[in-house]
Amino acid sequence: MAVVLLLCTYGALMIYSCTQAQLAEARESPGRMLHLQLTWIVLGLIVMLAAMALDYDRLASLSPFIYGLALALLMLVLIVGQSAHGSARWLALGPIRAQPGELAKLAVIILLGSYLASRSPGEQDSFHTVARSLAYVLVPAVMIFIQPDLGTPLVLIFVWFFVLFLAGARLTHLSAFAFAFVMLFATAWGADIIRPHQKQRLTAFLDPDADLQREGYHLHQSLIAIGSGHFLGKGLFQGTQSRLAFIPHQEEDFIFTVVGEEWGFVGSVAMLALLAMLLWRALLISWQAKDTLGRLLAAGIAAMFLIHIAANIGMQLGMAPVKGMTLPFVSYGGSSMVINFAAVGILQSIHMRRRKIAF
Repeated sequence: MAVVLLLCTYGALMIYSCTQAQLAEARESPGRMLHLQLTWIVLGLIVMLAAMALDYDRLASLSPFIYGLALALLMLVLIVGQSAHGSARWLALGPIRAQPGELAKLAVIILLGSYLASRSPGEQDSFHTVARSLAYVLVPAVMIFIQPDLGTPLVLIFVWFFVLFLAGARLTHLSAFAFAFVMLFATAWGADIIRPHQKQRLTAFLDPDADLQREGYHLHQSLIAIGSGHFLGKGLFQGTQSRLAFIPHQEEDFIFTVVGEEWGFVGSVAMLALLAMLLWRALLISWQAKDTLGRLLAAGIAAMFLIHIAANIGMQLGMAPVKGMTLPFVSYGGSSMVINFAAVGILQSIHMRRRKIAF
């Protein structure tokens, strides 16, 4: 909890820093985004406490309902979803916008863990089990891909590989499916199923200097911001790239650039250390879990955090293609914040009940 709260504090300060000037210029309250983020943090804490109080063993019986709810919400997104940044990913719930794709990540983790834990040791590495577990992942992944959103399906696939590997699936089976995914992606690219703007982001990653005014703009400005921080940074609320809004939507996907510019190398390493400890604790909880269900649930949550951290920071350093992925507990976002806190609540529930009670 200390790590999570420190990351939330880090994020709240960075969000205020990179949004206050633009909000003041638009004659709005400079702290509006900060207040919204604090609201999501409080709501997330309430959800986390509820998840902690629930014995994670009950998630096995609840998994079909949670999974079904996620699919129903994803279907609603395709029908009446609100569009932003070229994708229809949000549902309007009064003044609140919810992103069902975030719930789908946790729903898939819970269903995968429940399904694999219910298999006998001889069934967990069978081809039938691997194929059926993949079907559970592909249904929401395809629905999210249609929105269009390429990042979330990649998260779901990565979580599936990680959990199946820890569950004891054969490497030959996983390798065969990995090869099939590569072939499907190549086919989708050639058949123009991959949208033009998604192709441009991937090609810009391979040649970021080709078009600095369009697809290469975000990465170019990101590297300038992070590099300008040097060793100790320019100081809190003193980042010129942030205050002058050179990087669009910086409080969401590019929040790490604010850390690099204002707190420099030292502040960036401190944040990476907190994120590394978050991952380590999740993996340790998986290792110490009393049963297979707890082990796989914690591993799936660790995988979800890992891919988000690697993709978010990697794209800002030019090490991964630019994708819309938040940095856990740091980036602005209500749906992602609440789901991440729910995931931590499940981790806490597993850790609290790690020892079997003997009579």
